[in-house]
Amino acid sequence: MNFHGKRIKLLKEALSLETTKQVTKQFEREFLEILEYIVMSMIDKEENFFGQFMIQVKREIAFNITWPIATVIDGNGFKMYFNPILFLNCEIKEMQALIKHEIYHIMLSHYEREKKLKDKYSKLAVSTALDIAVNQYVKNLPLWCTNIDRVNLEFDLELKEDMTIEIYTELIQNVINKKLNNKFTIKAQSSEFVKEICQEDAHELWGDENISLDNFNTIRKKTAINAYKGKAPKNIENIIIKLKEKPEIEWNECIRRLLPSIKSGYRKTITRKDRRMPDRLELRGVLPNSIPQILIAIDISASMTDEEVEKIMVEIIGITKGRKAKLKVIECDDEIRRVYDLNTIKDIKKRVKKNGSTRFSPVFEYIKANRLRNHILIYFTDGVGEKELTVKPINYKTLWVVTGKENLSLNRTYGQVTHIHKEVTQNYGYTYGLQALRDEIHDWAR
Repeated sequence: MNFHGKRIKLLKEALSLETTKQVTKQFEREFLEILEYIVMSMIDKEENFFGQFMIQVKREIAFNITWPIATVIDGNGFKMYFNPILFLNCEIKEMQALIKHEIYHIMLSHYEREKKLKDKYSKLAVSTALDIAVNQYVKNLPLWCTNIDRVNLEFDLELKEDMTIEIYTELIQNVINKKLNNKFTIKAQSSEFVKEICQEDAHELWGDENISLDNFNTIRKKTAINAYKGKAPKNIENIIIKLKEKPEIEWNECIRRLLPSIKSGYRKTITRKDRRMPDRLELRGVLPNSIPQILIAIDISASMTDEEVEKIMVEIIGITKGRKAKLKVIECDDEIRRVYDLNTIKDIKKRVKKNGSTRFSPVFEYIKANRLRNHILIYFTDGVGEKELTVKPINYKTLWVVTGKENLSLNRTYGQVTHIHKEVTQNYGYTYGLQALRDEIHDWAR
């Protein structure tokens, strides 16, 4: 293919159009052929992941978007809209870079995080933060794409690489509030044919999506894992490793064996007659409604590493997806620091800091003081703590989940002990990809 010649030809044709009704089937076909050529050219070396990712993405033309590419979730996958006028103005390496830019947004869960930020900050601050967070990892972007150096110069800031989008947004917004600096914005003049870039509205279509976080994560996970053929940038690989990670404990089977039947009101049933009026067959009887009640204790002592806490988060997510239950989290080191209900994944709270030594007794003292006799306790710990409890447990059953290599220090456990044997991958480090995934988990609690 004479790529350059075909690109110029289509660009001239796009610029000559006066209404979208003049867009011919031949123009659409030739433009999509250019996209296919770009995707195929990316299936090589580290670009292989992005090329494989794009194979699974639907593609359509949209002249009215204010950025060369806009991505939405379409059914069970992603769809990218391309503005031919803005996109065809780029060279092939710039086109590839813009596609990578979009995929990084997806992989770093910027869609969900943007929804939370836009309620507190301006579109300009949020959009700028989203783009500089991604662009620091993408080479060959068009010159008009913003970067950290340009933002630092324009807003008189000292932003660093690997900061989160939340920090970027807050710092940029502070300057906007003081100076009302809108120099990054170039407003488009036409609603039908957009011929100029507008960074502020670059992620405008994201707000049209009402997909749930669980559905988004499912689609992202499926697409990313299918695209990964052993080659990807290191920060992308770290995210994929996390996406592939599954709870090591089969919680459904574990809880089925351990949980008691707790009466919590009654439910209607056709299998029993009404006790007060048994002759009236149209009236339904009732049966006790059983809802498991679970306490999840987390050892947050200084001996617990961030990696161990991450593994605990994975296991907790397994619990919440396993079955309906009343869940309560107790964070404890040498004393109880925080207690909160856990109804959904979003309720999981960020570990604030590393604290003191480990004691198990405060949790059992709390259970006794609050008469939580019918609850089952799942206690996550690295195992290093007391040898004897100060009180005898009164809760129904206890499951100790030991995350480290040590054995549980208690002489008498008053329950079952299981281990998470997974080794922590040593080459994770604190790369942007892993940090972004941690931020995503932490953001669920906001």
